[in-house]
Amino acid sequence: MSRLYQELAAFRQSHTIRPHVVAGHVWDVLASGSGECAIVLLPGGGGSAESQFPLITALESHARVLSIGCPATLTTVREAVDGVKTLLDEYDVSECYLLGHSLGGIFAQAFAMTFPERVEGLILANVANYSVQRAAMVRTILKSARYLPKSTVITLLSARIRRLLRDHPDREFWLEYFTHDELQRVGNEGIANRGACIGDSIVQWSSSLTTQKYQGPTLLLESDDETAFTIAERQAFRASYPYATVHTFRGAGHLSSITCHDEFVSEVLGFVVSTKLAATIP
Repeated sequence: MSRLYQELAAFRQSHTIRPHVVAGHVWDVLASGSGECAIVLLPGGGGSAESQFPLITALESHARVLSIGCPATLTTVREAVDGVKTLLDEYDVSECYLLGHSLGGIFAQAFAMTFPERVEGLILANVANYSVQRAAMVRTILKSARYLPKSTVITLLSARIRRLLRDHPDREFWLEYFTHDELQRVGNEGIANRGACIGDSIVQWSSSLTTQKYQGPTLLLESDDETAFTIAERQAFRASYPYATVHTFRGAGHLSSITCHDEFVSEVLGFVVSTKLAATIP
């Protein structure tokens, strides 16, 4: 049995998930750690705040950590941006290191573009901007979840997780977690709404994301065996952040914070320390 079952049980005993209603959407937030430095996590796939529990555990002894779970009811990027801003205000986070994975990274870069004064550093993991054609395809696939039996959605989700975590020792834990705990939270409707957010990111944000990029310290974390984005999409994404630091995980796929956990944490903390140090140099 994976040690993560025990770690999750202990995490749930020591951490409290707090719901927040913002503009009719229910967000879930986990706040932990302490200090002047704040790291805000936006999970991939519109995941819950808790889904980041190994990352929260690793970071909370070094900084204040705020993990923000995405509501299942969101359908636009702007709703995500405004919701995150409201939550940062509620938790008195004036400036933060914003870490977004996959769909969370799409939200994170839009937030950084809209409110750059709130972002001390931007960390984008396993994310790129979909081409128009691919965004339409992904949106159509996710939209279909609204009309499928839950058992079919679980089967499809299980197959994808098995591919993403092929040969990983904790695959069965994450398979159960994502197809039970996470799917129970968002439901088929939530999966369909993720597709709407992806479509919206292209229609409403693609041109501005090209011309109005966040100009502050940026770290791009990518994997050499990425499956969610094409090589062309990833290359274009890197080119759009010419001053970013780029780190590539070797032999890793889309879920790099799981498959390369220690290396992932090291890169995040190293980026925070280096940018903090650079800020003190006249």
